[in-house]
Amino acid sequence: MPKNGSHKSQHFVPKSYLSAWCDPNTPSGMQPYVWTFDRSGGSGRKRAPQNLFTETDIYTIFMPDGSRDLRLELELSKLEKGLKTIVRDFVAQYRPLPHPQQSRLTAFIAAMHGRTLQARDIQRTLWQDTLDLAEREERELVTLSASEQERAAAAADRPANSQVKLGNLRRAVASPMQFLLPGAIAEGLPLLSQMTITIMCSDEPCFITSDSPVTWFDPTVARDNFLTHKSSLSDPGIEVAMPLSPRHTIMLHHPMTPFVKPARYVRVSTATIAALNRRTAHYADKALVSWRDGFDPTWLIVPPTM
Repeated sequence: MPKNGSHKSQHFVPKSYLSAWCDPNTPSGMQPYVWTFDRSGGSGRKRAPQNLFTETDIYTIFMPDGSRDLRLELELSKLEKGLKTIVRDFVAQYRPLPHPQQSRLTAFIAAMHGRTLQARDIQRTLWQDTLDLAEREERELVTLSASEQERAAAAADRPANSQVKLGNLRRAVASPMQFLLPGAIAEGLPLLSQMTITIMCSDEPCFITSDSPVTWFDPTVARDNFLTHKSSLSDPGIEVAMPLSPRHTIMLHHPMTPFVKPARYVRVSTATIAALNRRTAHYADKALVSWRDGFDPTWLIVPPTM
């Protein structure tokens, strides 16, 4: 059982995952490092994976007595175990993924999609909007007479436990991961487990990653509708991608089947690698990660000329 003061600095992108991008030319005796870049460009910075992408108590549940419940942090740590082995011993060797390893990798992707600062902040904004509306309605309600309150509550079909709802919304805004992450995994994992898995491979180290490495992208959505379209795993064109190493990116896509299909390996062209890197850069929150110095302008999506 961890001490109450332990596990304060929590990785929202695991160091075990980032270690695949450590510069192979790291000098002997120096702590292995990756190269990080602002998502819009600029100079690279050397950073050790253990010092990257952390936040204090991002997954900690604070109990009423002030104690720290670490169940989310510890469950995420379990998912991270064995990831390096899966990539090294199976993916890098183009070996078929045994069912347990494939299931663990899919679970890691489901969790990774919901555990980042970007996911947290998006969900916090949505819950804040709901909370603001509920609090405004509550303030308006108290200005009414008792009979008017009853009629307003009946017309709005307001639940009797509206204060409980407000309390839950306030807790969700204050600590989004407690509410977001378990639901994101429970909702996403069954669908991801039914999707076809293709592992994109490159003979040379080419793939980058980011501080929000799992992307959902539907290339069948028209550009005019792209900003308003809300992607779903049930969309037949959806592609869920996550770089696994500088030489490998995993993609989950349709068709779905009720049984687990073996992952297939595909060597991809330079154009496909560039497209996947642009996708990674576009959906990053703030930072990109590479195995070498030098920001590649092809990572950026160039707006069409008029």
